[in-house]
Amino acid sequence: MNTRIVGWQTGGPTDDGLGWTRRYAAGLIATGCAAASLCGASQAGAATLDGARSDESGVRVVVLTEPGAASEVKTTLRRLRGEVDHRLPLIAGFSARLPAGSIDALRDAGGVRSVTVDRRFSVRGDSEPTAAGTSLAQVRTIIGADRLAPSTNAERVDVALIDTGITPVAALSDDSVVNAPDFSADAGRPELRHLDALGHGTHLAGIIAGAGGVAPTARLVNVKVADADGSTSLSQLLAGIDWVVRSRGRDGLNIRVIQLAFGADSQGSYREDPLAMAVERAWQRGIVVVSAAGNGGNDSAGLDTPAVDPFVVAVGASDTGGTVAPEDDAIAPFSSGGTVQRGPDVIAPGAGIVSSRVPDSLLDTQFPAARVGEAGFRGSGTSQSSATVAGAAALILERRSGLQPDEVKAVLTRAAKPLAATDSLLQGRGSVDVAAAVAASAEGARQSWPRTLRAGRIRGLVPRIELAVEDPSASRWGASRWVASRWGASRWGASSWDASRWGASRWGASRWGASRWGAAEWGNGTP
Repeated sequence: MNTRIVGWQTGGPTDDGLGWTRRYAAGLIATGCAAASLCGASQAGAATLDGARSDESGVRVVVLTEPGAASEVKTTLRRLRGEVDHRLPLIAGFSARLPAGSIDALRDAGGVRSVTVDRRFSVRGDSEPTAAGTSLAQVRTIIGADRLAPSTNAERVDVALIDTGITPVAALSDDSVVNAPDFSADAGRPELRHLDALGHGTHLAGIIAGAGGVAPTARLVNVKVADADGSTSLSQLLAGIDWVVRSRGRDGLNIRVIQLAFGADSQGSYREDPLAMAVERAWQRGIVVVSAAGNGGNDSAGLDTPAVDPFVVAVGASDTGGTVAPEDDAIAPFSSGGTVQRGPDVIAPGAGIVSSRVPDSLLDTQFPAARVGEAGFRGSGTSQSSATVAGAAALILERRSGLQPDEVKAVLTRAAKPLAATDSLLQGRGSVDVAAAVAASAEGARQSWPRTLRAGRIRGLVPRIELAVEDPSASRWGASRWVASRWGASRWGASSWDASRWGASRWGASRWGASRWGAAEWGNGTP
């Protein structure tokens, strides 16, 4: 059954019900981040504070306010020739634009808790994956999902996939996906709205809830925050999380899990991080947040944010060698290692996972050797391992719907199986065993970490999708970090990804219309 969800907007009614998402996308395009062009190091525009970009519309920031001071801060913002883009009530803040020279004045103004520069980032790679693939059937066996009896709970669990969108593919049934508002720069393009032109979100969707995936009876809520070249921003991520929390039980939804494969280098304490603040608020409101640990390598300086927040479930990646036997399992070399303060909570298969392919997507075109038959694609990274654990969390909640997030995390970690001779800073409690987790005790599960207090004077977070590929010419996982500087607009410009390639003729309503994806309709109300 498809669910029609009422659209989210902050301004007056619009003719298409997209509200803020269309206005936001238009603002991004105005700053040089059109969906068909690369938004990254080679993007046009004057460099400003900490690499943020500026043009006539100013620098985009995320502002957090003291209790009761929002009106005062907005008045100050207008005096500084700034403009509010969108409210973020989840973290008591809003996104805005203002002249670069006014940022420090806004930071010092009364009622302001923090001002964080919003930055956009694109991820790319240039190596072809050649590892033997691990099928979803093998993943289910490895994590014990095949040992579970079918759930008798009539209440379906929804998993919010905050990613690059989901394209309808054979592995995703007609009623397995509903669309949230599109927060990406693609929102203003009907031929791309909600769809995955990169090939990342659909791959994760297949792992979580595709036919043969970890939790095939779960439903996916498609929260698209990144556009056709994989670009996103802090404010887009915050807006997506904010919508999920506000809509988690409305219009037939039952969102119990958030899956986040985006990460950014952690700058200082998680307690001063607006992204950590957002996922903590989601956690406190009953949503299990599963976050990729990062692809910085085993000797990295620590986990990415928001995985660095100790409340959420941080997931590292194992390399199973293409077998279901645990004896040959090891930590994937790209998987980020933790610190004594914070490491991964658990690990799950993340190397060479064969899931849904999006034909002619950017990843599909760039890495043809990763294709498996007509419908499969091998993907590697803590993105894939975190999607596996998001599916595992859904399986647990299907069978134990009364569990709260702390309890879900407790049974996942208590039932995990540690890899022999492996540092806990790399594996946490070990490999997920969802069958054991369903039977594990949740008694006494209560996390008491210090909560985020304020988002401090962080100059800018750089969100990225965590992807890893093999590099045949170097070490096995040489290209574990993909940076925008390697993929300038000259290589991935509009000429390569224009509307003629991803136009309505290919992905239009005639092929993927409301009859299949009915939830793509958005009304004009405010939830």
